[in-house]
Amino acid sequence: MRSPFTGGTATKLSKDETYTFRNEKYIVKRYYFQCDETGRTFTNAKVDNLVMEDLYSQYRQRHGIPSPSELKSLRDKYGLSAHTMSKIAGIGINQYGLYENGEMPTPVIGKTLASLFNKDSLLKQINIASTKLGKNYLKVKNKVDSYIEPRVFRLKKDFYPQFSETVLLSSQSTTYSCKKARWTTCR
Repeated sequence: MRSPFTGGTATKLSKDETYTFRNEKYIVKRYYFQCDETGRTFTNAKVDNLVMEDLYSQYRQRHGIPSPSELKSLRDKYGLSAHTMSKIAGIGINQYGLYENGEMPTPVIGKTLASLFNKDSLLKQINIASTKLGKNYLKVKNKVDSYIEPRVFRLKKDFYPQFSETVLLSSQSTTYSCKKARWTTCR
């Protein structure tokens, strides 16, 4: 990093600072730069954003609030639009969009959003929101109800010098091949 004071080099440093967010205290690692020649300190937008990301992350963890990426992946998992998800959650589409873009919900709304990650709770909320979903109610309910979690297999590879069979393992889009190995599933 170049120093804005001299154009020379600057060293990246950090220290723990206490921040208050929504009347709660959090200890956050604060990054900054120090000019090697003058000793003056400065920051930039990138390191300032790290502070907010850490602060938001701690708040979300403390209150069990899902992150924006988790909300998006939940919608993607069931193939639901943000508009549909906002109706299911019982909040406006604009507000829901803000939550998916990083706005911090209150703990109460955060817990409601977190409950949607449980399939039974999601189906219950869909039933509650049936009038809001209108003609799409059955389509949404069936999408969620018929969703089956993909099975994940961990494979362990054992080598045997005398074993020369080629084993093909196929997934939806990839085929694996290995000679002189035996693939077994791990339990």
